[in-house]
Amino acid sequence: MDTGKTARSALWSLVENVGLSVISMGTLIIYTHLLSMAEFGLFSIVLALIELLQVVVTMLFHDALVQRPEASDKHFDTAFSFSVALGFGLLLLCCLCSPLFARVVGNPGAALVLCSMALCLPAAAFSATIVARQRRELSFRPLAIRSLVGRFSGALGGVALVALGAGVWGLVAQQVLIQLVGSLILWKTCDERPRLRFARREFKELTSFGVYAVSALFLNFGVKRLFTVLTGLYLGVTFAGYLNLSFRAVDVFWAIASTAVTQVALPMLSGLQGDLPRLKRTFQASTGFVCAALYLLFVGVAVTAPEVVSVLFGAKWLPSAPYITVLALLVLVQAPRLMVGPLLTALGRPRDLLIGKGAELAFVVAAIFASRVPTLSWAVGIWVARELFALPVMSRLTKNATGLGTVDQFRGVVVPLLASAIMAAALLGLRSALPQSIPPLARLVVMAGTGGAVFVAVLALLDRALLNGVLKFVLSAVGRQRERLGVTPVDAGSPLSSGAK
Repeated sequence: MDTGKTARSALWSLVENVGLSVISMGTLIIYTHLLSMAEFGLFSIVLALIELLQVVVTMLFHDALVQRPEASDKHFDTAFSFSVALGFGLLLLCCLCSPLFARVVGNPGAALVLCSMALCLPAAAFSATIVARQRRELSFRPLAIRSLVGRFSGALGGVALVALGAGVWGLVAQQVLIQLVGSLILWKTCDERPRLRFARREFKELTSFGVYAVSALFLNFGVKRLFTVLTGLYLGVTFAGYLNLSFRAVDVFWAIASTAVTQVALPMLSGLQGDLPRLKRTFQASTGFVCAALYLLFVGVAVTAPEVVSVLFGAKWLPSAPYITVLALLVLVQAPRLMVGPLLTALGRPRDLLIGKGAELAFVVAAIFASRVPTLSWAVGIWVARELFALPVMSRLTKNATGLGTVDQFRGVVVPLLASAIMAAALLGLRSALPQSIPPLARLVVMAGTGGAVFVAVLALLDRALLNGVLKFVLSAVGRQRERLGVTPVDAGSPLSSGAK
């Protein structure tokens, strides 16, 4: 596999996720100032429902098409035809169930909102297989452009309508525009367009894999939403607000980093599924790279949480800072298993992911109903316990799939973990030494710069090969030539190289 192409794909995926996160956060801030709580609450409920259905429409065949060693035009056409039919079918179902939905939420206008928002489903279906083909080919540039243009167009339309007094309909228009514009861009710019035809054999081949993969994604997507809803019922809206802010503050960074890694990891690892020893070496090297990158970011956020909250959200939200610290520190167990999902999918074992996510969901629901979530600390504790519960489960599934023992799976964690511990100690000492009169933004800038320098210095001292691999990967991602800096191109030493040794 072309490692330069892999690196550039990771860069474009990162650009896409950074851009989407910035646009989402910006529009969220605007909408909270222009909309009533009732309008925003109704939109949030409908959006959560449509997003869950959209997972089925867009991802039912996605992993199956990316993972297959050979995927013919019949496979893509069959997936396209079924996805479009499914999108329109779910649109019709939403319209039929909309009166019942309106009665459940106690808002007569909710029926039309649900019907209108459901237009996203067929709109997304038209580009679902194109997305899968381009990710299979590591062609992330057009996907990033599609997402950013679609999201920006939707944001402009939505904000304009809300500013003109359209209320919740501005938000509905934004979501529909995002899907329509994104699908149109991909449809017009792609080299190979799917067509309407259906092959029974190819359908069976795709669904035998896709059902398990999309079920795991559905559980993974829904577990946090269910957790937030249930804990909110026990805690009340005020404490639920602190909990949601804590999740959002961490999720913005997690979406940027983790999605960029996993989107590139699946096609990369799928290309090595026929060479298990090489696949295992690549998995181990990639885990070290991921931990080095994510520990630096999230441990830094955890330690500087008070400054981050003051700068981004204001002093009134400072009670959420300890919870942001705890949730950010979960990266210590999340990062080492970030590559597990793409690994199991690449090996054709989506059922294992379904087992793992099902166990997590069962644990969360049981813990919530058993404890009845008396305080916000209990809620965060349950979420932390879920991650600790999931770690050995996913480790066991990885061992069953690859033969890698626990020590081999986590070998790449040791050096990044030590570097992040030293960085955290340095930042805590620096905070106590800085005068309290320094504004939060200035403190954050000083602490962020110092933390980054300490982390890189420790990494260079303990594992220069890992640091060089990360630097080579970054240089390859931005397409720099060796003559510019005297650095050789990414080779087998790159952590995300398919030839990792």
